[in-house]
Amino acid sequence: MPEPPKGNLLSPASSSRRGVPFFYDKSEAEFKADVYERYDELVTRQTALHLADELHQAYPFQPLQNYIRDHLSVGDHLKVADVGCSVGRLIGDIANANTSWDCYGIDLSYQMLRQATDFWVKGASLRPNLIRYGWGTPELAGYELTNLSFALAKGELLPFPDASLDVVINTFLIDRLPTPFAAFAEWARVLKPGGRLITASPLNFLQPEGWRTAHPPVKILSHLQQQGWSIENWTDPLPLEEPMDVRGNSVRWACVAFVADKPS
Repeated sequence: MPEPPKGNLLSPASSSRRGVPFFYDKSEAEFKADVYERYDELVTRQTALHLADELHQAYPFQPLQNYIRDHLSVGDHLKVADVGCSVGRLIGDIANANTSWDCYGIDLSYQMLRQATDFWVKGASLRPNLIRYGWGTPELAGYELTNLSFALAKGELLPFPDASLDVVINTFLIDRLPTPFAAFAEWARVLKPGGRLITASPLNFLQPEGWRTAHPPVKILSHLQQQGWSIENWTDPLPLEEPMDVRGNSVRWACVAFVADKPS
């Protein structure tokens, strides 16, 4: 039996830039206001954190990767999306390890997605300028994964049909959304019955509304249970350490991580 085509969940986009399809019409004002569009500052930092293991002798967020791996669904030809994928490390590793799966990375930052597409899909070698952090300009060899697609869209307005995904992953995202509970409803829409949601967040909310509605974490747990989700795992905290420079300065994150299954 022929293998199902990859990337077929995404309908034709309204526009694109350098191979990145846009499913949200991001205005120039939004580009200017979005700190995650700052290539030299944010994209290079994310590249150093997620794509340059040799700088740290290991992947700094390996505990997060392990958590996702341990709770991924099992099977052939699964359809998986990482919402808020940054430069694509987590979904890239999943696609590389599961070549029959149809994988998608979604983010609202074009610059992050351009970096992810160049590295994971086009196989480009990256040379990020990390001199300011003491790491120089390392050369990072890319991949050419045929089962991975990236697209620009809002995390709470995804370009997928109803009940089309087996797994939705999101990390360091819900505390960046204006209405995190609306995102949970959207992720329920795109998941198949019995589909799995894997979430990890430090709950470092940017807006007061986030702190009011979703903190302490028991409010998130209660909301999910009220909406009929089945909680398969709840880990608090999942500690992560983000290196900042060659000297060893770092930021410590105390994440909440959980796995929830959509009702069948």
